[in-house]
Amino acid sequence: MNRTISFYTIFYVGSLVFMRGSGILAKILLARSITPFEYGLITLIVLSIPGALQIVTNFCFFDILGHTAEGRKYFSFSLLYGVLSTALIAMLLILGSNTFLAFLNIPSGQGNLLIAVLLVVLFSVTLGGFIMGLLRGRKSHSMAASVSVAPSVLRLLFIICAVYLFGIADFNTILWIFALPPLIVLLGIFTLKWRVIVASFRSVAVPRKEIFLFGFTAFIINAWMTLSQHLNRIVISHDLGVVWQGYFDVSLTLAAIITFFTSALYLVSIPESTGNNDRSALFTSEGGLGDVGRILLSMTLFFVIVIYFYAYPLIDLLFSSDYAPAGDYLFIITAGYALLFVQQYVAYTSLSLSSDTPVTFLLISMASIIAFPFFSHAMILAFGFGGAYAASALVILIYTACTVFCMHDRTPLRILTARFDRLVLACIGAFTIMMVADLPLFPGTAVGGAVFLVLVVGLGYLNPTGLLYAAGKRKAE
Repeated sequence: MNRTISFYTIFYVGSLVFMRGSGILAKILLARSITPFEYGLITLIVLSIPGALQIVTNFCFFDILGHTAEGRKYFSFSLLYGVLSTALIAMLLILGSNTFLAFLNIPSGQGNLLIAVLLVVLFSVTLGGFIMGLLRGRKSHSMAASVSVAPSVLRLLFIICAVYLFGIADFNTILWIFALPPLIVLLGIFTLKWRVIVASFRSVAVPRKEIFLFGFTAFIINAWMTLSQHLNRIVISHDLGVVWQGYFDVSLTLAAIITFFTSALYLVSIPESTGNNDRSALFTSEGGLGDVGRILLSMTLFFVIVIYFYAYPLIDLLFSSDYAPAGDYLFIITAGYALLFVQQYVAYTSLSLSSDTPVTFLLISMASIIAFPFFSHAMILAFGFGGAYAASALVILIYTACTVFCMHDRTPLRILTARFDRLVLACIGAFTIMMVADLPLFPGTAVGGAVFLVLVVGLGYLNPTGLLYAAGKRKAE
């Protein structure tokens, strides 16, 4: 069946939820089966450090490979860069292993094992990232989503089998069990798609300046939220203490549900936009990027309403009442994230459809990241803990306004905000019903969601046919 962009976007959202859910369950089961020190060591070596180093080893080539028209030409160069950068990091870690382990307060007795595991994971996720980028650029969205989800699912299954079925308690064995899924997925995807991968090997072509600028800009735009909030955490910890940074982290964990929508948009919009010359059809066709943006914006705003009413019940359910301060200003940051979705939508589509990458997008993104911690520090000094949330929302507002102002073509924004007054009415209707009904978390969300869906479709903001395309009930024409 020829699926639409809407279908694959919702598919990506579901995949991200499944991936995060599997990852959380795997870590919970792991934490219950070993000591806190062993748990911290495994997650540091297998998850945290490779995740940070992958920013270097994959850099912006994931986005370059996602360029449908030209990306695959640079697959060989991307692999060469990834292998060389990974080899350089491996050499530095091996030569400086004692210093590296001492800096992390890790006993050197198992240094060789830990470095070996770290390098296996880094090599696997680096090559897996390039292959996923290639599949994304070829619009193999189902396979690309499967590649991203599979390691988390395998980790969960392996931990259940190893610890709870076979009673394995040896630390070294559990470490390898937790570390091997990315390598297994890499071997599996190569087995299934080796013809596509081999066919993409060509003479090593260095990306053109325009393509490199395109990839680097998309990389910075995508990383903006993560980088800015990492900096905000550091500022909060410095100004208020580690405990308040923990409260803020809980807030971000709940608000991060909105990032499922922006992440799905990021994964779909660039390959679809760069591979389509008919701009009008891309946005106006049923199940196209216009429907994608409107569906995801609707879901984003409804989640903001849910957070307004149920911030504290959600925190109590997922964490504990001890983290209640995280709910005091949660609505502010979720509203900011909703606005950031608009910025990401217009930035990705404008970047992908423009023949020349707007350098202003890159400059705005980098300037706002640099200014963010200083502004947050000033807001915290003025308003306390709430100042960190207000700083996030205000910077996002300015960032979005600057992005819209610098757009050469406002077609994406016009499509997204067409009949926006009807979306606002749907939000007001759902908000009113949830306020009057005053139901607990789950029934209240269900009732509010049903009312919102009826209103957002009945008032005409969402096209019912577009929803059918998103659900996969209709084929693309």
